[in-house]
Amino acid sequence: MSGLTQMVTEMQVQLRTQQGELQKTLAAIEAVSRSNSVIEVSMKDVRTGGQEHVWEAVGRSFVKTGVADYEAQMKRQIRENIDTMNSLNKKKHYLETSIKNTVDSLKKVVASKA
Repeated sequence: MSGLTQMVTEMQVQLRTQQGELQKTLAAIEAVSRSNSVIEVSMKDVRTGGQEHVWEAVGRSFVKTGVADYEAQMKRQIRENIDTMNSLNKKKHYLETSIKNTVDSLKKVVASKA
């Protein structure tokens, strides 16, 4: 295998790896977004329910929790999810840029080969 062919093969492998990572990152972004939506709906239900306490699932049991404490936990979870989303978006941008650069490099190599 010539050096050029080997380089093209390595670039193709790198491209497939980056595309796979991008798909995983997009799925993670969707999951975190969905989680935030569920939390927001839950918080809205708790606020409009007019109850002083809610039953929070802990493992296989339920614990009585005050609405204010429950809302604080949910708000903290949303903040954590937003931080995670920001990190995932940075990773997504990096992968998209890497994929674009790899494709551009592959095109240049193939064009110079022809």
